[in-house]
Amino acid sequence: MIRLELDTTKRDQLKPLHRLLWKWNRAHNLFSRKLCPEELEIRLLECLAFEPFLPPHARVADLGSGAGLPGLPLAVVRPDLQMTLIEPRAKRCTWLRYAAQQLSLSIHVTEGHWNPQWTQYDRIVSRAVFPPTTFTSEVGKLASVSLQMTGPTPDVDSERTFYGVWLEGELKGSILAGRHAEVPRRSLHGQNHSDR
Repeated sequence: MIRLELDTTKRDQLKPLHRLLWKWNRAHNLFSRKLCPEELEIRLLECLAFEPFLPPHARVADLGSGAGLPGLPLAVVRPDLQMTLIEPRAKRCTWLRYAAQQLSLSIHVTEGHWNPQWTQYDRIVSRAVFPPTTFTSEVGKLASVSLQMTGPTPDVDSERTFYGVWLEGELKGSILAGRHAEVPRRSLHGQNHSDR
């Protein structure tokens, strides 16, 4: 496992998204109502674990975006990305378009299911949409550039690299990276990344 420390210096950038998510969730049930504001803040910060894997100006697809995680937080902190949020539920797509408009984010929302034949993206990001054991087959042709966030102790397959996601000394989850989506070791210096 490669240790990846979350960057907490971007909390302030995520506050407008946090407020909007919290407000909309009361009426539209975007995420569990049992979640407290502090837990939502942690969820948003966790999404930033994808950031060092994404090259400048990359074409990124958020597979099964739901409430917009990880796509919306990444679009907030990385406006250079060409972000497409793919979501099959019409109501969630309405939310995603509204959030993008309110936060002045340049993103594209696609209503529908992922097509494993698609090849037009540089990176695929996803947060627990498919089980780790079936994720690469579901993603299809772009599995080698895919990044999946999942629980702290996933079933790791030999084709992907396991990155532990840490926040303030606690293991929060993991990212499984396809062989062409890994963070080069030389780029880990000075970014709070280390082996465990």
